[in-house]
Amino acid sequence: MGSRARLGTAVWLLAAPLGVAVAQAPRATVGAELGYSRSDLKGADATGIQARQGALTGVYLEAPVVGRLSLRPELLFALKGGRASTALQAGGTALLDIELAYIEMPILLKVTPVRRRVRPVIFAGPAPALQIGCDLQVILPTQTLSRTCDEASLGVRELDLGLVAGAGLEIRWPQSALALEARYTSGVRSILDAGEVHNRAFGLVLGLTF
Repeated sequence: MGSRARLGTAVWLLAAPLGVAVAQAPRATVGAELGYSRSDLKGADATGIQARQGALTGVYLEAPVVGRLSLRPELLFALKGGRASTALQAGGTALLDIELAYIEMPILLKVTPVRRRVRPVIFAGPAPALQIGCDLQVILPTQTLSRTCDEASLGVRELDLGLVAGAGLEIRWPQSALALEARYTSGVRSILDAGEVHNRAFGLVLGLTF
């Protein structure tokens, strides 16, 4: 073997491990998620509040941090609120429905305990949120009355803060991943200027990373 051939072989042997390492290096990915939520209101001034169904949809960025830990900031549209019923003196029942719409911005730490194609995931973090809509409906036996929270002088704060925790199962391919996750969000700040009422929501979300 000539000196030129031996030099080429040596360069290839040195470069090959580096090429494999670069090819396998973790990269930041983006994804979209869509899901169902069941929300209610808790707190000293939220007695008798029942759950209502809502939606959870948005996008996220997932960036590796170290080892099996990654950072996942999200941008979500979330519907929350609750329902309460009361008996009327004239007979029948009145239903009060409170719908709260938020742009939610969770900042989650995600842990992948094992490196397999099908693997569990665990995540948690704070979730600040901006309220972009608040509507009230009073459903009577003969009519339905609708008002915004401003019109009803309810005093709902524009900024909310919650804590998110959840887990799921992820199926990963070389360039994408599909995950089914369950999450619980608990508000740590009252949504009212006067009163102690907090958001609470359970969500079941399907996420696609690509």
